[in-house]
Amino acid sequence: MTDEIPISIRFTEFEDGKFLKEWLEDSEVHRWFPMHDSAEVEDAVQRWVGFSRYRCSLTALVQGAPKGLATLYLQPYRKLAHQCEFGIIVAPDSRNLGIGRRLIQSLEKLAKDTFKIELLHLQVYQDNPAKRLYQRMGYQTFGEQAKWIKELDGSYTGRTFMEKNL
Repeated sequence: MTDEIPISIRFTEFEDGKFLKEWLEDSEVHRWFPMHDSAEVEDAVQRWVGFSRYRCSLTALVQGAPKGLATLYLQPYRKLAHQCEFGIIVAPDSRNLGIGRRLIQSLEKLAKDTFKIELLHLQVYQDNPAKRLYQRMGYQTFGEQAKWIKELDGSYTGRTFMEKNL
């Protein structure tokens, strides 16, 4: 990880969906997300980028090109508004450059300062290497589910729930 490349962060724009779709359809990335086919990917892109209208989604740029996206899934109910799940993705050709860390730092600041979020949480495949980044950034495991995803071959993939108090 290095801070040598210039990374800028801006609010996600609806047009960023084409990059998100490209990343989600990449075989290396696709295996870490639950979508099965292009229709499910398209649905996920619409939902994910749809949060941009609330200015709760951020896009990381390197030399003007989108290289990562992170979104707060804001709660519509007042009693739940103090906590929030988030999703994050980094372009496969741009991993280990500090983009994920910068996106999470920026998203945490946005969550706390703008939306008054007290607790951020996420879910991640149990064997996803991104778990190490989340742990380094202070996220702690609070639960696991062994049979989260049922693959077409009948095998299961588990997930880990992580959270951080802001």
